[in-house]
Amino acid sequence: MKIFQLIFQRVKTSILKNKEPWICALLGAAVFILLYGVHILNPSYTDWLLTSEDGDLTQHYLGWKFYRHAGWGFPFGTLDTLAYPNRTSIIFTDSIPLFAFFFKLFRFLLPVRFQYFGWFGLMCFMLQGALGAVLVKKYLRSGFCVAVGGMFFVLSPVFIDRMYWMTSLAAHFLCLLGLMFIVYYEETYKDTKKAVTGWGLLGVLCAGIHLYFLPMCGMILLGFMLADWVKGRKKWKVILPLCSYLAGAAVTVFLFGGFGSGMEAGRDGLGYYSFNLNGFFNPQGWSEYLKDMPCTDSQYEGFAYLGLGVLLLFVFAAAVRLGNVTRAGTEEEKRGKRIRNAVWVLIFLLTLFAAASNVVMYHDKVLYELPLPKILFRLWSIFRATGRLIWPAVYLLVLGAVCMDGRFIRRRSKGLLLAFCLLLQFMDIRGMLAEKNEVYNKADSYQTLLTDGAWRRIGEEKQISHICFVSDMNRQRKLLFSFGDYASDYGLTLNDFYFARSLDEKTLRAKEEALAQCPADTLFVFFDNEAQQGLAYPLYYYRMDGLVAGSREPLEGLEPMERSELLTYRYDMSGGRFLNNAEVVEEGWKLHSYGNSYGPYLNAGAGIYTVTVQGSGLTAVDVKCYYNGGDSSLEPRGLTVEEERVTFEVELTEYAPDLEVALWNTGGSDMLITEVVIRKQ
Repeated sequence: MKIFQLIFQRVKTSILKNKEPWICALLGAAVFILLYGVHILNPSYTDWLLTSEDGDLTQHYLGWKFYRHAGWGFPFGTLDTLAYPNRTSIIFTDSIPLFAFFFKLFRFLLPVRFQYFGWFGLMCFMLQGALGAVLVKKYLRSGFCVAVGGMFFVLSPVFIDRMYWMTSLAAHFLCLLGLMFIVYYEETYKDTKKAVTGWGLLGVLCAGIHLYFLPMCGMILLGFMLADWVKGRKKWKVILPLCSYLAGAAVTVFLFGGFGSGMEAGRDGLGYYSFNLNGFFNPQGWSEYLKDMPCTDSQYEGFAYLGLGVLLLFVFAAAVRLGNVTRAGTEEEKRGKRIRNAVWVLIFLLTLFAAASNVVMYHDKVLYELPLPKILFRLWSIFRATGRLIWPAVYLLVLGAVCMDGRFIRRRSKGLLLAFCLLLQFMDIRGMLAEKNEVYNKADSYQTLLTDGAWRRIGEEKQISHICFVSDMNRQRKLLFSFGDYASDYGLTLNDFYFARSLDEKTLRAKEEALAQCPADTLFVFFDNEAQQGLAYPLYYYRMDGLVAGSREPLEGLEPMERSELLTYRYDMSGGRFLNNAEVVEEGWKLHSYGNSYGPYLNAGAGIYTVTVQGSGLTAVDVKCYYNGGDSSLEPRGLTVEEERVTFEVELTEYAPDLEVALWNTGGSDMLITEVVIRKQ
């Protein structure tokens, strides 16, 4: 009993001593729940992840789902079920590897449907508030000021912007941890052992949550090393935190399979996904009061808007600080300030340089483009979305805005100023907060695109173990995710998935090997407009949900179609993707006056094709046929135009991956198209 009393007393003392961080953690949790609701904290509620509009949330969840059901291997973070037979890493599905690994250890205790992304978001909001309060507590004397100041980190647009867009990238508390090592250098982290331990753990966390935090916290670490060096540390001790940080990160990446996955480290995009020099005050749609400023479409990655409350607070704090620049102090105090200022300036400039990339822009103007050697270009391209690297600078500015004038104005005045600016911060970004709430604070219901009962029969019969996409399924990502959910439910593998980095060549080789052998346990999937390729393989074919699936052996309980049907393609009339000045109606497509249909693009071999169009009001139709991206045209032969039917032939003398039949309404009234069929003779 005494032991429990002692523990309770120590916990109580710790909470009272650090009440402001606890208050900000609870307020952060309240903000999270107001934005996203409590339903996403239900571990068994996964529909909200599978109905993600941009697909990133679905990628994260399905990556975890496949990893959960995959057998254990070494390194621990690898699996061979998402790009079979190639092994990939959980790192490249952005599924928060540390969480995925932890919960996989207890997978036998988890419900059938399980997600941890809701609780991860709650944790980020709580840590964002708590660590923000810890940072400002060093410089502010009032508990009220500390609590209000900590909430500026929670209401930071760059933080909220990432949550449930690229979920793991919302772990901005990692940057705050790095800054904390510098802010509390004298009190705690000038001790080499504590510094080495702290930075080593931070390296593990960065590598285990999202790799982009490694360069961010790495630049903060360089500032820490500068402080260590200037304060007279032995040179070999200065590099120990760096060694610890790199070692922790390297071991974590290795254990999660990041080095052996075969993914391409670098990708195109360096200089495009960058930070624009107007980024700190360019709201990019986040402000109720300030207008957006020019930047390129790709510079959304460099979003760094501080918020009107922080901007006003920073201007005021800077003015007060400049007005007291000659304030007296001991030589030791002045030296300490110079060191601290040098550290902050170094971190700010490093992050600014790295985020702006080699193509530096202000508004829509390129100020200069830095030519890079190939090796440096490739290394920098590993983190091609350089705009993200500005986040440490953002939080330095927030910290400066909240604390810079802390010693020069009265506590009550400071508290009122902070409270006013925090309210202004909220009012400024309330529109985007409302949008977040509208998207996530509701119950979603997921509907798979694989509705044909044949898929369930295939999964239950266990005749098939692998699904091989012959067509590029990444072109229809929602369909790919439906396959991911289906395959993971029935213990099937996929040969390709949506990854953060490319596995193109290995995936292509594996697909070619599978097609050469046509194993009996593999189901080959084609888009309907590419089904003609199936004639090259000794497979039985089935049409399901607008797709063609082939297997070497007949599938139990399913009737295969005639191979000649692969030569016939029927347009899907339920979608309006290929329409101009037209609409989808119950009967098919209604083309208004001077409206047209185009595509979809048939993967067609050389030969003669018969095209049949059914509908009404077709006498005003104008027919055009193209391929090769529209550069090559085909002359319709034997064109017959009737009120309800149009027929003609076209001849291809070469392979065409994008044969297109375009129909134009040249009359004054609407034209109805109920069926378009292309058949190879």
